[in-house]
Parts: sequence; structure tokens; C-alpha cells
Amino acid sequence: MDPRYEAYVIADSTWYEPLDRCDDSASRFALSAGELPAGWHREHQGVWEFLRPADSPALPEQGWKIHISATPDSAEKTVGAAWEICQRLGLPWKFLRSRRVVAAMNTKYANRAASGKAVTVYPRTPDELREAVTELDAALSGHPGPYVLSDYRWNDGPVSLRYGAFTLMWCELRDGTRVPALRHPQGHAVQDPRRPVFTVPEWAEIPDFLADRFATATTQGGDATVGGYRVIKALHFSNGGGVYLAEDEQGEKVVLKEARPHAGLDAHGVDAVHRLHIERDILEKTAQLPFMPRLLDSFTSWEHHYLAMEYIEGETFSAWLGRDYPLTLHRPGDRARADFAALAVDLLDQVGTCLSTLHEAGIAFGDLHHRNILIRPDRTVALVDCELAVPVDSERTAGLGAPGFMDASITRARDADLFALGCCQLATLAPLTVLTVRNPEAVRTLVELAATAFPTLPAGFIDRMTEHLALSAALRPHLPPVDARSAAGGEPADGNRADGNRADGNADGERADAEAASPPLSPPSSGELLRGLVRSATVDRTDRLFPCDVSGYRPGAALGLAYGAPGVLLAQLSADTEPAPEHVEWLLQAVRRAPADTPPGLYDGLSGATWLLHRLGHPDVANAVDRILAGPLPASPGLFCGLSGIAHLLLDVGARTEALALASRVREQIGRAGALDRPGLMHGWSGPAVLLARCAEETGDAEWAEAAVSAVRCDLRHGRTMDGMLQMHSSNRLLPYLAEGSAGVAFAAMALPEAQAEAVGADDIVTGAARAGAVRVVIQGGLFSGRAGLAYFLSHAAARAPRWAGEADEQLTWLSLHLARHGDSLVLHGDQLMRLSTDLATGSAGALLALEAAKNPGRRLLPGAHPTYG
Repeated sequence: MDPRYEAYVIADSTWYEPLDRCDDSASRFALSAGELPAGWHREHQGVWEFLRPADSPALPEQGWKIHISATPDSAEKTVGAAWEICQRLGLPWKFLRSRRVVAAMNTKYANRAASGKAVTVYPRTPDELREAVTELDAALSGHPGPYVLSDYRWNDGPVSLRYGAFTLMWCELRDGTRVPALRHPQGHAVQDPRRPVFTVPEWAEIPDFLADRFATATTQGGDATVGGYRVIKALHFSNGGGVYLAEDEQGEKVVLKEARPHAGLDAHGVDAVHRLHIERDILEKTAQLPFMPRLLDSFTSWEHHYLAMEYIEGETFSAWLGRDYPLTLHRPGDRARADFAALAVDLLDQVGTCLSTLHEAGIAFGDLHHRNILIRPDRTVALVDCELAVPVDSERTAGLGAPGFMDASITRARDADLFALGCCQLATLAPLTVLTVRNPEAVRTLVELAATAFPTLPAGFIDRMTEHLALSAALRPHLPPVDARSAAGGEPADGNRADGNRADGNADGERADAEAASPPLSPPSSGELLRGLVRSATVDRTDRLFPCDVSGYRPGAALGLAYGAPGVLLAQLSADTEPAPEHVEWLLQAVRRAPADTPPGLYDGLSGATWLLHRLGHPDVANAVDRILAGPLPASPGLFCGLSGIAHLLLDVGARTEALALASRVREQIGRAGALDRPGLMHGWSGPAVLLARCAEETGDAEWAEAAVSAVRCDLRHGRTMDGMLQMHSSNRLLPYLAEGSAGVAFAAMALPEAQAEAVGADDIVTGAARAGAVRVVIQGGLFSGRAGLAYFLSHAAARAPRWAGEADEQLTWLSLHLARHGDSLVLHGDQLMRLSTDLATGSAGALLALEAAKNPGRRLLPGAHPTYG
């Protein structure tokens, strides 16, 4: 799971919600609700309680702030001690409001730069800083708390310092992303990195009493050696510590695993050090097993604990799948699928043998999933990361585990391992097992997909896998009968078909068995999606109207088309459904109360709400447009949050002169390094290309058309073609998607005037992107980075070449797999598949838009994806 999502899955089991909405009433600290002394004020800031003297001067924008870390057990005493000192010194400060929140902020995958902080103090002068840090250190020495990675630690206690912002400021990066900022001495805002390492801006004033300490710390550091091992590179980080590739004194490669005290907590409050000690003990017991890494050393360096282990050459099972899994290719041939299945079965059988051997030794592995399986160059497997191992016949409740590879209701350790093996088997052939967490019925479809897509699986494999999965009471009723393999399409292991033909595939790579192309599903209905949208709305909230992705809680996002109410209302309008008056009123009020620094972008801010109000013919549009033009405009030329999106809005509302002026600013930036380096519609040059093509159509000026071609070519530099599929190399991956990927680039190519489209090879771009989008397995369901977006694109490709209509329909049918029942309606799994979402970018609104586009291929429903709307 993307670490950004960790804090948003705690408060609610259905939707992504900010941590401050969790029910922590039973563990609230007394100071969070108790009456304050006269002259002190309290302000609720999410999960923080901010206390300040009533007569305190305004805080400076930035400076040296003090952080105090704590464990869940020590936090209330730490808060009390800090309150005593801050009250006496008259210092503004804040603290986390409850034990539950302190624990949540220090989980294994919590934000490494922010984790551990339970108290923040805001000294206003160097003298206040020195007095406060001295007194806090004296009072809290010996109190336990994790080291705050972003800070300079004061002595050996839980007190640390960092130079940073006191009040939240924002600045725009070159790609248009808004990030927390500091004020440069010259007056402009610059990024506040907030990285998990202590740094000081070169221009920041350092009080004299800190300067000597920093100089000493600098001279003592600088060596990448830990415990006698030279660190070569980091392999993995979590809040609990890192995993590093290193060399010993003889130059032999080893793996170092680090554990930070009091950090990386699991659901039971167990920290990384405790789990590391478990792993050490297990490796000592399994030293004779060839599939477990040998333990070489165990030591402590500074306060961190380490294991030095044998370096096993190879790649993770998940990395192999990411490279070789055939169902992310367009119509892979029989031979490709048979070869993959044969190797997969061999590797998984080895994993099963490893588990059996461990169980015979009295050990349950405890955390089996694809990232903990290594494949050596000789195609033998090894198991790594046994920190959750327990006695094989023990009963336990898992405090950690990989979603889609565990069932918390299985408490017998042996059964939990076998169930995880079944999940590994299924996820190798149909890598969407995480969908079964919320929708157990999906397991039947996944098993059928595995059996039909890989008909050469040996007899008994599906049966063994099904037996393992049936250990879950939730999945058991939805699994096919154990003896149903032959009916599901299984073939003899030697590849011979009943009709006498071999499953070697066609020369052109097209699938020979047309029946296998038909998903065992039916397309979702617009009505069920519409009900899910309406019934999930919460008009009494001010932060959002409809459940959304975690990005929907960024400032201004509730007003944007991507994650906010406007995108959901747009989807309703596209389905010929009038939005509820109370939902439109909610949007109006949200616009009116939005602060002056609200992002103005089309998909991330105020222009999205303005565009939707214009679509409804609302009289407030003129005022909103004036507000956008009067405020600071973004520097980015992009569609998502930049000038291109705003220019589209201005053209739609009839502000032609202002729109062309913004488009000219976009045109001037074409090809500028670092501006839009994530190719695709939302974050690349394809979005601006559509705008420039629209300007060519609007003005008849060929210079706009030539600029549009130049913009498309900027994105095509990232293109990679394989087996006729065009994908974009971005974010270290090959992507076919709409927001970032080749589908977005294809929309730009389709927008070009005829001459320019021919010059850039638009037909080939569309064909290559369509082949990349017409694949069987897509992990996420959303419009921007998932199956709904591919379906939306294929519907438009079908308007040019009808052969793609069937592919669009198939993607929409498979989209049902990504839906979950919510009452009497359906809602889409959001990005990362851990919670549901209704927004346009990641949720049901985007799925609805894709369904409506398929009803009339070529219908222009997504603003900025086409030269005109409608």
C-alpha cells in the first residue's frame, strides 16, 4: 500500500477518512477537553490540540520549533510535563489528542518524517528556544519516545528541534504540485522538504547556542559504515527502520535490517525492535534450511538494532510478476500463457514445500506474500522477512499483514500460512485478491479467471489453491467446488487439447480461444452507481460532500473536478440526472467560504467548481471567474492544476481574450525541462496539447496547431512500444493510463487538426495506446489510473476504428470486479483498493462517466480531454 494511505484507513472501514475522524473518545487525554486556566485558548487542528496564551503575540511564519516524541504509554505524562513548562513560560504549543492517535502516527508505514511527534512547541525568539529546550529536556529525560528522523535530537531524551514553518504556507513546484513551504529571505516561498533526515535551509538563522552543537554533529558524521559494514544502498524503508545492501570487511555482500526503538508499531503496539528479535531467533533456528537467509550478525549501533543476513541474489516474486505476467499484455498467445503458468506453478510448489518444512520445524512464517518471496537466478525460491513468525500450532491475532494475503479471522497460525499460500497462488494468476477483503464474492471470478486464462495449469492445482482459500470463512461460500476444475477450463499439463490441437498460440499473438475472452461478469448499471453516489453524500460536512481519495482532503480539492463534488455532479449530469438541489447548494457554500489561497486549477480547485456551476447555468459563475483571474494564477502549464485547465474554463464561459492569453503562456513553456515530466493528459504535455488544438480551432491560426504538435511530441519522448502496445515510461513504470500514460497521449493526438494529426502519426498512436489499454488484468478501477479510464479511451478510439468497441465493452464488463455492494447500490474500490471512493478520478463517478461514454462512442464528457465538451 502507498504509505500516503496509511493514516486514512484507520478512522473508517468503508471510506478513506482523515485520522481526526477516528473514534478515540476512550483514549482522549484529559487536557484535550478539560477546562483551561484563565488566559489560555484552545483550537482544534485535526488530531492536534493547539493551546496558546490569549495575550500572546502572533506567531512568526517560521522558525525553530521543538518536537517531543512519546510512546502511546508515555504520551499523557509527556503532554502533562510539556503543559506545565509551556504554561509557565507562556509558549504556544500543540499536542496529539489521544493515545490512539499517538499509536496511529507511529505505525510501521506511517509518515517517516512526521512519525513520533506527540508535542510541538513554538518558541518565538532564540532566548525562548534555549530556555524551553533546556527545561523540557531536563523534565523529560528518560521518558521513552522514538527518535524523530527529521530533527536534531537534543541530548538523549525525547526532545528535538527543527527549522520549519509555524503557519501552513504553500508553494508550487515546476510540475504544478503544491507543497508545504517556507519563506525565503527574499520574500518568495520555497519548498519545506520535510524529509526523514535533519537539514537546515542554508539561509536560516542558527542561534549561537545551536551552532557549536551542529558543527560537532557534522564532524562526527559522514561515514556510511554501520557496525563494521559499509552500506551500499537502501533497499526498503518503513517507519520501523530500513533494509540495506552492504558489504562486510571482506567485501562480501550482506543485507542489514534495521529496527528503531518505539517505532513501527503494529496493531498490538509491538515495535520494530521486538519484531527484529523474533526474526533473529527464527533465523537461528532455521540456519540449516537452504531457503532461509543465514544470520551473520546481530548488533546495536547508536540506539538502532540490526541484523546482518546473507545476501540472496535474485528478485522478489512481485518484481517477476510485474515484468512477466502475461495478462497485462494485449491478447497474449497460448504459448506465452502456458510458459508463464508452468514457471508459476513450479515456483509456488517450491513455496508450498518451504512452508511445509517450516511447519515440520514448528514454525509458522506468519507473513507470506509476494514481496517476501525471492526468486534466485536458478529459479529456486527463498523466504525473507520472518519477523511475524510464531509457533505453528499457536493461536494469534495478526497485528500486521499484507492486504489480500491474510484474513484476521483465521487465528490458528498453521491455517493462516496455508491461506496466505492460497492467496499467493491466486494472486499470481489473478493479482486482485485484495478485492476479496471487502467483496468476498469476487473470489469466484478470480478463480475462474485463473482457470480460463491459464488452461494448461496441471490437474489439481486449482483444487489445492481452492482448499487453501476455503480456510477463510468469508471466502468459503463463494469458491467453486473443488472438483470443478475441468468445468472451469483446465487442460492437461502437456498442453494437448481434447480436439487434438496444441495450445501454441497464433503467430500474431491474438488469443485462439475466444471463449476465454468473455469475463464471467455482467456490466454494472448506471442506476446502481447513481444510487451509490447520492446515498453516500454527507451535506453536514464541510471538508467534502462525497467520499473520495486521500488526495481529496488537500486544500481546495473538494472544489476540483478530480476528487471533489464537481466531478460527481458532472457524472450525474452526463447520465442525464439532475444533481440534488442540496448538493448544488453545498458546492455554492464551499466556493463562498473557500480561503483566498485556494488552488485555482480545474481538477484540483476553484475552476472545477466554477466549470460545474457554468454547466448548471448558475448566476454565481461570473463572480467566481473574476475571483480566479484576480488571484495568483499557477505557473504550471498543465491541465490538472495549471493554466491549461483554467484556459478551458475561460473558453467555455466566453472569456476568449483571457483564455488565449493564458494559452499563450502555455505555448511559451513547451519543452521546458521539469515542467511536465509525467506524460499523459493530466500531468504531461498532452493536456496542454488539447488546449492548443482547441485554440487552433477557435482562431484558425495554424501556429496554435503547430504548438499542439510540439506538445504531443514532448510526451511521445517517453513512449515505449512493445508487441504493438504503446505505453509511457513514467514514475519508473510503463503506463497505459489516462492521467499518466499512453491513453492520455492518444487523446491529445486525436484532438489535433487533420494535417498535424497525420504528421505526428495519430492513427498509430491511438492504435498502440488502444492495444495497451485492451488488456485483461488492470489493478485499479478508476478513471485516471485504472480500468474505467481505459474503457473511456477505448470508447473514443472506437469512434475512429470500430474494432475497439468490443474491447471497450469488455473493459466495462470487467469493471464490475472492482465494485462492491454498499447497501442497495454499488461503489467502486478507490485507488490502492483498501476503501471505496465515489470521486471522478478514482471512484464511482469516473466509472459512471466511462459507462455513459460507451453508450455513444465519441461523446466528449471529460473537460480538457477533448477540444470541446459535449
